[in-house]
Amino acid sequence: MITLYELHWSHYCEKIRLALDYMGLKWRMVGIDAFKKTQLREHALPAHLPAYIVPAIHDARTNMFVMDSTPILRYLAANYSDVPPLFPGNQVNRNAIDAKLIEFDTYLGIPARRFGYTQVILECPDLLADLFLSHRGRGVFSTPVIRSFAGTFLGILLSKRFAFHRSESLGLYEALEAYLLQLAAQLEGRAFIVGDIFSAADIAFAAQIRPLTVVPFFAEHPRLQGLFERHRKTIAQCNGEGDFPYQTGIANARKRKPPVRRKLRTLTASLPFQSHGDLSGNDQNHVWTWGMLTMPFHYFVSLHSRKVRQYLATASVR
Repeated sequence: MITLYELHWSHYCEKIRLALDYMGLKWRMVGIDAFKKTQLREHALPAHLPAYIVPAIHDARTNMFVMDSTPILRYLAANYSDVPPLFPGNQVNRNAIDAKLIEFDTYLGIPARRFGYTQVILECPDLLADLFLSHRGRGVFSTPVIRSFAGTFLGILLSKRFAFHRSESLGLYEALEAYLLQLAAQLEGRAFIVGDIFSAADIAFAAQIRPLTVVPFFAEHPRLQGLFERHRKTIAQCNGEGDFPYQTGIANARKRKPPVRRKLRTLTASLPFQSHGDLSGNDQNHVWTWGMLTMPFHYFVSLHSRKVRQYLATASVR
């Protein structure tokens, strides 16, 4: 039996759930405390990582503990050969799949997380209390007033952790748009991400584009619809979930208020995230530094740069 330690809304964790189900392996889920990660500390910290992260698995059959989504996929492929393969084909094909995993982890997963969280903060920050605090305080964080204050506080913490307020100044929306447009062109007419057979690369892409489904700038982009259709088909093929709670929450919020869109601009920018050898990059920053003093301003002002509320896209707003 494989135990998966996860934060259920994480698209990196969804990647592992989809892979385990696709392979037909027996597994169970353990939701962890997002702040203390107590459930992970009964296992020794892997030498290649500086801190405990999710997703993580413990395989009772081999007594192995593995963290980080792509190393987990590599472990599963190496130790379970009698199930549908994650890295099919010859060595060249397997290497290409592995390279795509690192690419998606870094160039898609990181900015998608930033923009998904930003959209939640802009449209329904109360949802953050549900995601992070639903099992703490004996339900006190579900009361309306406390839920609202908690959501704002968590939004400020997350903005510091991932520097959401810098996305506009770095041109990250335009940089990810350019990356996805190039990817869409490469995949046009192709059934699979790598080669001519389903693989871990297809699973990774489907999971990691999910946060962008709530971001109108990407979700309504006329030239990216093939990528989102690919996402939906892969999720269905792996018996994955339909909408996550944050998707449902934002959809409900939009029944009361228009979605938050962006003013379009012409800008050339590149994604600044870098992979590290056979591991993906990351964008996490220390939270409790002097820079935290400026975060309320960035949360209430900078984060809203170039954002407008309106129901329908126009020639200058999407």
